[in-house]
Amino acid sequence: MKLYIKIPLVLALAATVFTGCEKIKDFGATNVDPNRTTSPNTAALLTNVLQNISNRATQQNPGYYCQYFAETQYPGVSLYTLPQFNFDGIYAGAMYDCTNIINTATNPLTTAAAAANGSVNNQIAIAKILNAYYYWTITDAWGDAPYSQALSGGTIKFPVYDKQEDIYKGLISQLKEATAQFDAGNPVKGDIVYNGNVGKWKKFSNSLRMLMAMRLSKRFQTSGQYAANEFNAALADAAGSIETNADNFSVTYPGGSYNNPWFALYDGRKDVGQSTTFIALLTGLNDKRQLNNIYGSSQIGVPYGRNRDYMNNTWGAIFSADQWSRVLNANLRLNSGKVDIVHAAAVLFARSEAKERGWSNATETLTAKQLYDMAVNASFAQWGLNTSDATSYLNNSLVAYGTASADNLNRIALQRYIALYPDGLQGWCEWRRTGIPALTPAQDALNSGGKIPRRFVYGTNDYSTNPANVAAAAGRMTGGDSQDAKIWWDQ
Repeated sequence: MKLYIKIPLVLALAATVFTGCEKIKDFGATNVDPNRTTSPNTAALLTNVLQNISNRATQQNPGYYCQYFAETQYPGVSLYTLPQFNFDGIYAGAMYDCTNIINTATNPLTTAAAAANGSVNNQIAIAKILNAYYYWTITDAWGDAPYSQALSGGTIKFPVYDKQEDIYKGLISQLKEATAQFDAGNPVKGDIVYNGNVGKWKKFSNSLRMLMAMRLSKRFQTSGQYAANEFNAALADAAGSIETNADNFSVTYPGGSYNNPWFALYDGRKDVGQSTTFIALLTGLNDKRQLNNIYGSSQIGVPYGRNRDYMNNTWGAIFSADQWSRVLNANLRLNSGKVDIVHAAAVLFARSEAKERGWSNATETLTAKQLYDMAVNASFAQWGLNTSDATSYLNNSLVAYGTASADNLNRIALQRYIALYPDGLQGWCEWRRTGIPALTPAQDALNSGGKIPRRFVYGTNDYSTNPANVAAAAGRMTGGDSQDAKIWWDQ
């Protein structure tokens, strides 16, 4: 699919006011204005996309909804105030840059300049994969969204909001095209994640396909249906998928002007902590990711879903003592820290679930238990714990893989939810898909229904700039454009 874009400079700049190696010394070359050059620097554009991509995996709002986090002084989001957010900045920022890479690499007038930064086929493939990831995070949060007519270079002023089913199928097809497009040409410059390693990019692409397909399990439940078929196609791809932490899709920050987003969260503020809900879950499982102060800085959680009076009065002394648990241990949220965005544990849990569901019996060579155990081991290793720690955890009767399929699916879901921490968006998505763990809504919820939000509400920009199409999208949802409405795959 050929994409074009023309977005006002002010939006493009506004969309890149996020902190974010070629190492990251190259970050300093990313402040380019594609509107002011006939031949954009594709390496700089790629670095700009990658330095900002962890913002999608470090969102706090979804982390409140899935109860990883709780607010300290000023509870509001965790009490379910209206989650009305604009997504145009994402299109105008990273997705604009990805599209600009594709256009520059394919335009006969600029392809030679793009080739100076490595294989143009590989640049296009990488940009397609990254755009697919961004679209995935948008549609999973809002539901229907501009896709087929988005990034059109101004030729379509008011893009339609595609149905989520069409977006998902389009993204999976886009990832397949990208994986097949890679060649053995010169390594791509500006790649601060995989340093131009084509094999790792293919594994990332196939992993996204598998995760997207599994996300559709409510809609396509059985073997032989669309989700299972697409999962198996990705699993069977000769390039493989992410199976070890060495292949994780991660961004490591150098500090200085380009800081780890988790560092920025506490740079002068202390509004977010680990929730008592999440800490109680992990301590009940004797989980060393928590007990060793890895997932958080202490074992003192922040009460979830309580109003400001409660937090100031009943919990105020604990807050003042300043011993409550921050998100991640301090040494894991240094300004020069790393953010894992798609990792081996998530992919292995998806493979375990596919096997347990009977989706991949003809394709998967490992058993569901083997994959489950591998996933837990990968998560423990990801956070610096050793094999004996993982083995002890897997021997816990509350964790160990059993013989009852329904119970095993629940255990996969729970352990994936734990392993996805602190990626609030992925945790919220998996909770919506599986209902695991059973979360109790906020006691002092401010929304009328008192329910945990199921989606973001379309932003005010949508209603002012594209009213007819956003109204059409809202009209397709039961209950309209509401935080309680379920997106397509959640029904």
